[in-house]
Amino acid sequence: MNLHDIGWNDRLESLFAPFKNSNLFPARVTRVNRGAVTVQSEIGATVASIAGRLSPDGELGQPAVGDWVGIDPSESDGVVRVILPRSGSLSRRRPGEGDCEQVAAANVDLVFVVESLDRGPNPRRIERASAIAWDGGATPVVILTKLDLCDDLEASIGKAREGAPFVDVMAVSAETGEGIDLLAGVLVPRSTAVLLGPSGVGKSTLTNRLLGEERLAVAEVREGDRKGRHTTTFRELVVLPDGACLIDTPGIRELGLWLDSGAIGAAFPEIGEAAGRCRFGDCRHETEPGCAVLEAVELGNLDPARLASFQRLRREAESLEMRRDESKRHEVRARERNFGKMVRQALKYKNRG
Repeated sequence: MNLHDIGWNDRLESLFAPFKNSNLFPARVTRVNRGAVTVQSEIGATVASIAGRLSPDGELGQPAVGDWVGIDPSESDGVVRVILPRSGSLSRRRPGEGDCEQVAAANVDLVFVVESLDRGPNPRRIERASAIAWDGGATPVVILTKLDLCDDLEASIGKAREGAPFVDVMAVSAETGEGIDLLAGVLVPRSTAVLLGPSGVGKSTLTNRLLGEERLAVAEVREGDRKGRHTTTFRELVVLPDGACLIDTPGIRELGLWLDSGAIGAAFPEIGEAAGRCRFGDCRHETEPGCAVLEAVELGNLDPARLASFQRLRREAESLEMRRDESKRHEVRARERNFGKMVRQALKYKNRG
């Protein structure tokens, strides 16, 4: 396979140039396993182990699906030695493990925020996913699946737009094929999109429809609560017939933010536009006099629910920033204590001599 068919470009060629004389060859990560990755290169799909310095606690972190890496072929299975700088990444706070980043996908152009029409779109989840997409340098697109099970499409689209009024919304049915051609038209050759959404919304079914074959395992939702079964247990990049790359992901129950508070505004452009007219440059749009955002709400020009969501996400991001800053301070203090201990031990042995 030609690397350009899966996204290789002049930028990546330039980044890889220093490693050409190091016996490495470029490849793209299509799947991450425990301690190893599946990669696609010009010689085909292979499994490679991960060098120690690329471990989660190592120098460069863990490879993610969509990453471009340098493979050392000197060992039998090949070893990932280099991760090229990402053009963007889709990150969230790792659930249940404190304040740690989890990179769901790397080098992504589009984020398909997937919601199912049989349950009804969740505006708050769409808001969070859109904010994460914008922060990662990707463009969010809301995909409403199971169109064949929808009784009131106009109302459902309206509900989805509550969470992302300035983002494209598409309704599709993987069962009947309705809307699939329109969606496929968004997937430009050599671009990369990732599917993001909870279990049971039909991400794998949609991927199979776009592939034109039943490659990914799927399962029916439970009849009792319409919740999905976790058929997809890992992230996987596939190449579609039209030349675009698509990353399928497991269902996400918790979409914790992993972004700076300043990035929240990208998901709320109408608030940013009004904020430019506030009397104070550091206005928080809460109780400050001369706040153009609060004035827009009073005049009916801004949805108060959107402002409430903006403030809620901003508080969450600010809280994360404070915890991360405190964690960094603890790390610095620990390094200082360790250094001081090393100095005292060195002086002690010197005095003994």
